[in-house]
Amino acid sequence: MTVEKNIITIQSNVRGWLSRKNNIYIKFKKLQTQFSDEIIGYHMINKTPIKEAVWEEINTNIVSSVCYITDQANGNHKSGKDNKFDKFNISNKSTKKDGDNISLSSYRLTSVCSDKVNGNMQDIIKEIEKRDNSFDYYSILIRNEKEHSKIEYAWYIIPKDYHIFKIDKLTPKFGKIGKKKGDIVGWMSDYCDITFSMSSQLWYKFNIRDIEKYKLCSVEIANNKPKINYSQIFHSFGNTI
Repeated sequence: MTVEKNIITIQSNVRGWLSRKNNIYIKFKKLQTQFSDEIIGYHMINKTPIKEAVWEEINTNIVSSVCYITDQANGNHKSGKDNKFDKFNISNKSTKKDGDNISLSSYRLTSVCSDKVNGNMQDIIKEIEKRDNSFDYYSILIRNEKEHSKIEYAWYIIPKDYHIFKIDKLTPKFGKIGKKKGDIVGWMSDYCDITFSMSSQLWYKFNIRDIEKYKLCSVEIANNKPKINYSQIFHSFGNTI
């Protein structure tokens, strides 16, 4: 019986180790210090808020101590996956908070719907699902620009199949005024919006409370402090390039 108990204990420990190793939330929850350091470090130099391509680079820096990083998109704006953190395929996104409302840009869908060819629900959903196949999680940086030049940043890792990103039906949007009155001008559902005049871009729209359980790290910075310029960096570290 002792041998059997030992085997069961070992098996349990191995399963637990594999579970922790393969759980993206356990892996990333401990990265608050790295997250804060990267965000604060960026704003020691830059006044511009962190957006898409910059977030991709900062995100890889944050997770580099716990993940092997491959497939970096380097801001090339292709649909879907931007990075691979260990076995996790990641799509990096960033956006600005508007009260409790979040608008997150996604794919341009002119290949399946436009003001010239309105398209149909099945083809549009099929195209979105095809592009979604390249990644597993959204890694989203949401910023809240406050008074007195303060910015709060929060990092979320959200499964792509979470309900706010799962589109199972679309409803046509009709024009209400002018030449477009009565014409289909886009498509919409509970959590998304597609407007032909905006390059048929897919936008996800939801309340911040819908994703609160996926929040990993946050930090607030004062963006009115004097910045270090590139010349100062050069003279501080010498010509090592």
